[in-house]
Amino acid sequence: MATQSSLGQIEEESWSTGLQPRTRREALAAAWAPWRQRPLGIMGLLIVIAASILAIGASVIAPNDPGTFAGSALESPNSNFFFGTNSLGQDVFSRTVYGAQVSMAVAFSATFLGVALGTLLGIVSGYFGSWVDMLSQRLMEVLASMPGLMLVLVVVAALGRPQESGGNVLGLAWDLRSLSIAICLGFIFGVMRVIRAAVLRERNLPYVEAAVTIGASTPRIMLRHILPNVFPFVIVTFTTIFGAVILIEAGVSFLGYGVSIGTPSWGLDLSGRNREYFITAPWVMLGPGIALTLTVLGFNFLGDALRDVLDPRLRGSR
Repeated sequence: MATQSSLGQIEEESWSTGLQPRTRREALAAAWAPWRQRPLGIMGLLIVIAASILAIGASVIAPNDPGTFAGSALESPNSNFFFGTNSLGQDVFSRTVYGAQVSMAVAFSATFLGVALGTLLGIVSGYFGSWVDMLSQRLMEVLASMPGLMLVLVVVAALGRPQESGGNVLGLAWDLRSLSIAICLGFIFGVMRVIRAAVLRERNLPYVEAAVTIGASTPRIMLRHILPNVFPFVIVTFTTIFGAVILIEAGVSFLGYGVSIGTPSWGLDLSGRNREYFITAPWVMLGPGIALTLTVLGFNFLGDALRDVLDPRLRGSR
């Protein structure tokens, strides 16, 4: 009780001395201040929001069904087809919009799985240390020793290729689960090393020792005390990996081992017969190529900005 009363007194003194924002306006101004110095981060956030809107509202935004032959083959951009048509007469703009669903669904599910598993292993490995740390590190090093693209191809071959599917983003993510699992395995080790390094710094700090002293259980210490303090690293890692996962999904689909033929995908639309018309009909590649480039660039900009804002070692360095 004495400890709680002293903590309450410290909080009241900090509020009275102005150490914390007193109003909502001051809190918003303090949160916005780091972003004003990082316009690239704001631009990345806008691109991410735009890509998310395309993925969620594809059925409303796209003027044509991506699988139908809406026009004649290789029509140049016009009022009916903003990005023209491909060699099959399909609307390139509609396929680009629907391609955001595949890329965002696979990227979100694969990144979420990889970051969640890597964070869990990193906290357990860093907190317990000893043989638990050594065993988990060696097992993850074996997994990381295989080249990422080869690992994805092997796992997709073992689990089976995803089938063509429609629907919302969450349903599509479930239909593409084999591709998501294959991609996420390549990022677990990297996430684990980042979180483990942060946990090694946190586990010997006074607040952890105080939690141990008052009898807090090990799961409670890891989830209620250590995890919130390393969560900024989790957020930064998530946004950084997201763009890389989109590139990997596009690369696997480009090689023909990703989504099934006929599914609108940025990587798939840049491969196959469309490659034969990149010179004579460049609009075939402009839609998916620009969308892929901007989306990856947006997540990279956002990840760099979040790293600068959330990492106390970099805060205020620019």
